[in-house]
Amino acid sequence: MNKDMQNRYKIIKNIKLDYTTKRTILYLVIISSVSLFIRLYYFPFDIPLTHDAVGYFWYTIETNVLGYFPSEYPFPNTGWPMFLSLIFGVVDSNNFIDYMTIQRLTTIIISTLTIIPVYFLCKKFFNNSISLLGALLFAFEPHTIQNSILGLTDTLYIFLITIAFLLIQSSNKKLVYFSFAIAALSALVRYEGLLFLIVLTIIFFIRFRKESKVILKYILAFGIYVLALLPILLIRIHDTGDDGLISHIIGGAKVTTAIASSQSEISPDLTTFLINGFTNLIKYTGWTMLPYFFIITSIGTILGIKKKNPQYFYIIISIIILSIPSLYAYARDIQDTRYLLVLMPFFSILSLFLIDYILNKTNRRKLFFIIFIIIIFISSCTYLEIKKVDLEHEREAVTISQEVAKLTKVTNVYLPESKYLKTASIDNNFPIIKSNSISETITLNINNLSIIDFIKNNEENNLTHIVVDDNTESKSLKDLFVNDKKYPYLIKVFDSLEHGFKYHVKIYKIDYQQFTKDFN
Repeated sequence: MNKDMQNRYKIIKNIKLDYTTKRTILYLVIISSVSLFIRLYYFPFDIPLTHDAVGYFWYTIETNVLGYFPSEYPFPNTGWPMFLSLIFGVVDSNNFIDYMTIQRLTTIIISTLTIIPVYFLCKKFFNNSISLLGALLFAFEPHTIQNSILGLTDTLYIFLITIAFLLIQSSNKKLVYFSFAIAALSALVRYEGLLFLIVLTIIFFIRFRKESKVILKYILAFGIYVLALLPILLIRIHDTGDDGLISHIIGGAKVTTAIASSQSEISPDLTTFLINGFTNLIKYTGWTMLPYFFIITSIGTILGIKKKNPQYFYIIISIIILSIPSLYAYARDIQDTRYLLVLMPFFSILSLFLIDYILNKTNRRKLFFIIFIIIIFISSCTYLEIKKVDLEHEREAVTISQEVAKLTKVTNVYLPESKYLKTASIDNNFPIIKSNSISETITLNINNLSIIDFIKNNEENNLTHIVVDDNTESKSLKDLFVNDKKYPYLIKVFDSLEHGFKYHVKIYKIDYQQFTKDFN
């Protein structure tokens, strides 16, 4: 081949590569845009954060107000609110809902951006078109979509784990070392990310086992990991006396040891503890893999074994290691699928082994490709519609919680709507320090107690009101809701139906004078 032909070949090749790159970028933009639209469609505007997200919110607010990291928050996962404080720092608003909306939007954007590293991970195994389908699988995964609008740590954690897993497989050794720094950041976001160091270590030694001075190179990588962690760990130890990482791992080990020696109230013995953990792990993994991962990932995992690709082993070992925190949580009956969401990028890759197999067996590749896209999209949207939150009901619950907060600072739990009591007393004089201005309404569990016993047990706790709705599962509260005439010592001070609400809630004030006459 003469030089002119070689030059023409290079030009044509570059044009094709350039065209492929532009087309890939276009497809990724389309996938990301649709994924973002779906997340925004289910976005709970004007509804405050709940549960753990409220703690992260206050940590972020107080970091910005005080100019340093607050020490009174007990959770170890401070990496997320620390990152969020950079974003809150440029917000100029006196409305707390604006800050909470930004917290949710940040997790939505991070979740959407994770589509890109997932695509490049798929490229390690498959061609461009199949890899785009892998990105699509992750982009439309309904559990990830639902979680991304909650303002929690998970989206940033998944993003960092995915980046670290991608970089450890890079041909650029500088990026391999950088993967350890990214993994360290993931541990600051969620302390169980510390276990991902095991995955990086295994992959590092498999990849570079034939190179000279591999031990010294690993020490360098490990040193980078420690240096990335050290500043925040020192701050945590100084502020709280606890590093929030190793201390929690050791705490979990102590619990397991106590169970093994039959000295724990959590489980009668280690065998029962583990059986409970594995049973729940299988159950919740199955639920999390619905609607489409359950079938295609299961079969794809089997087909992947036949490839005998060392990178396939990396995926399997990652899933095993990253499932350990889930196993521990489920063994303790902590029922939350959040622990498994970090596996979604890996499920996306494993699923492609089946899809690639089917596409290679048919002459109508494009038709089947389109069919897969339609099935993924419809199944995801159907699942989201079935599981979607009734936003009108939630907005009413928020308003009613504000009424409860005005009337009392101690009442009973009325799940799940009492979750909004954490933010019911916040006004719009923002940003502020929680301890100086917010007095949360305390909620007490009635469990299986009668109304009489519940009041007697909590009079010293300043219980003043009882809240009951039409969805209560408590037999005693249900009886109160239907037959409040039987309780002359409870004075109804609020009935939501009388104020035009669809969500039926009644609030009763305890007349302790009458209660004392009746029962003392």
